[in-house]
Amino acid sequence: MGFTLRQLEVFLTVAGTLHFGRAAERLHISQPTVSQEVARLERTVGVELFDRSRRSVALTAAGEVMAAESARLLGQAEALLARVRLHEETRLGTARIVASPSVVNRLLPAVVSRAEQELPALDTVEQAVDTGQVSATLAAELADIGLGRFLDEVDGYRLERIADEPVLVAIGRDHPLSGRAALRLTELRDLPLLLWPREQHPRYYDHVLGLCGDRGVDPPVLVSPPRIVGSRLYLLARNRAFSLVPGSMTGHLTEDVATVRLEGRATLPLEMQWRLDDRRPRLAALRDLIRQEAAALEAHDEEHEGHDTEQDTAPGERPGERPAERPAERR
Repeated sequence: MGFTLRQLEVFLTVAGTLHFGRAAERLHISQPTVSQEVARLERTVGVELFDRSRRSVALTAAGEVMAAESARLLGQAEALLARVRLHEETRLGTARIVASPSVVNRLLPAVVSRAEQELPALDTVEQAVDTGQVSATLAAELADIGLGRFLDEVDGYRLERIADEPVLVAIGRDHPLSGRAALRLTELRDLPLLLWPREQHPRYYDHVLGLCGDRGVDPPVLVSPPRIVGSRLYLLARNRAFSLVPGSMTGHLTEDVATVRLEGRATLPLEMQWRLDDRRPRLAALRDLIRQEAAALEAHDEEHEGHDTEQDTAPGERPGERPAERPAERR
């Protein structure tokens, strides 16, 4: 073949900057070294890759093709290294799990606790990231398994929906409706919705607003940090806003914020993502364990929701129906 991956890396850097000096700065090498590596590559392929006849550097037609193919080849080389490194001794017995905040609250502790008992030879390393960052963390090879909601499609990774989690309304504990078993969003139409910025996770954001729209509510949005915790929770506690959160947030907000079931079925997907070519047996066993725990939590939520519905239903009334007003008694 005659050329090296390093030569391709140098060539692509020059192609990206169209300046040998700036390319040298990015690569932390001298400009003469950059020029030499590009010249060697040109001699190997037998054509000029850059037009140096003008005051500025430009790619030739052959250079354009070389740039596209070099980028693809370097990407394949990086993927090859990543696949091989999965079988390093230190990686065979370690599972790095990245999860969004609400998953860290409930599912992940259950998974880790059970893994300690059933998979003692496997060490788990957990990492919490902001909403919308799970797939990016996986794609950067910083984790082996991702858990979150509305995860992004990533080439070379499998995405699996493992459960649906109920949506709850978070309001101040002293709000008149906080003691209800369930409430309608129209009862909160005067309050704004506390939610992180749309650019943080567009699909998740749109889903939450869609739940409001489906229930005849179009609330103004108060922008919060990436996690519905911390400095902005006082808005919920003081009844100045409400939020829609997954059921796993119950008990993980502050004491002066309550969660109430949203009337009518409303859920958020819980998803798992991992490399398609990750065939480590211990990781496969861990993924099965995650599926089982997610299914158990979903079943628990459905049972709890059914119990709440029964409590909210008067004798002779069908679940979900509002009780008819009774005529005033004559005295």
